[in-house]
Amino acid sequence: MPLVAVWGSERVEAWRLDDDSWASLRATYRERGLVMACGEPGGPVERAGTRYFRHKAACDVHEGGPESPEHLATKALVADVAREHGWDAIVEAPAPDRSWIADVMVSRPGARSVAIEVQWASQAPEEFAARTARYQRSEVDCVWLVGPKNRDRGLYNVCGTAEALEMEIPMGFAQASEFMPMRDALTRWFRSEIRPRYEAVVDAVEVVSAMAKCHNERCGAWFSFWWLGGLQLQTRCGQLGTVSLGVRYPTWATDRPESLFQGEVRAAIARSSLPTATEYRAAHSQKSDVDYVAQHCPRCRWHLGDGFIVAKRRNWTSYAVPVAPARVPLDRRVTAVQHLCVDAGHGQCTPVDADGVVFPAERNESGGLVSFNSFGTWPGPIDADPLPAR
Repeated sequence: MPLVAVWGSERVEAWRLDDDSWASLRATYRERGLVMACGEPGGPVERAGTRYFRHKAACDVHEGGPESPEHLATKALVADVAREHGWDAIVEAPAPDRSWIADVMVSRPGARSVAIEVQWASQAPEEFAARTARYQRSEVDCVWLVGPKNRDRGLYNVCGTAEALEMEIPMGFAQASEFMPMRDALTRWFRSEIRPRYEAVVDAVEVVSAMAKCHNERCGAWFSFWWLGGLQLQTRCGQLGTVSLGVRYPTWATDRPESLFQGEVRAAIARSSLPTATEYRAAHSQKSDVDYVAQHCPRCRWHLGDGFIVAKRRNWTSYAVPVAPARVPLDRRVTAVQHLCVDAGHGQCTPVDADGVVFPAERNESGGLVSFNSFGTWPGPIDADPLPAR
């Protein structure tokens, strides 16, 4: 059920024709000719207030069979909103060789074209993958808007009726996805307010700590072992979330997130009732001839070892420690959170790809990957109590 056809030499869109133009088309299409995007002839149809075109013979290029009123209304709305926001939009845009027809092809200067595909009828995951790959081979990006029968198989879920369409958009760290009127959701998309990644600063850290006694018999001081279990992130657009670094203490690591925050963490622990915090400093293993970073006694600076610190059973406790907002190089898989990015006075998220080590990965003295932890992300602040008061 295409919405677009060439009437004589004029490309027309059924939903945009006024009553007089539609009546003229119906009266003259046989003599002027009516050809659809697939190249096949067709005729005009109006049913229950919906106007579209119908093939006169079977067509293998228009995929999926007859289109529902919701499908037709979605295509029309996508094109209308795109044009309202300065995008070029071609409904039922064919490939140069007519091997495919995109529901709506949108484009703007300096960017790749995007095929927006609408799929209300049930479709297998393999078909989604195959059709998306076909666009990629043509150097065209693909965005899927999928109805309830395909929920979560596409990029955006849609629902409702032809007269009241809704679309679900990702709200990001702080909130779950939510449905809103499709026009509003598409407006946010065409304004580039739905970003695939976030940009953030760390404004608090999860400090995992346990008391211990110095191994040096001539010292015997009590101190607090510590390491970072997570980072609290504030995105540029004002959302709050936490990235867990997991239980991690890799051996021979030269890059640790602890090194970035140890001044503030040690000062915070010094103001609390906990013993003085250990110090992360460079160390060298003569036996293995390896340089690395390890914890040391804060009194005598005795080297306290490496990986065994977390592995040994201790009474570990987590605390939330605020820090001055700081940027750290985060792995792309940490920042890959689709979210509604609304300028909160600082611009929108524009993450820069980090060079060198990125967290939560850590690297050894040769630059090799020591540990890439299975990290988790969730909305909201660090779930831990503040340090105990002195």
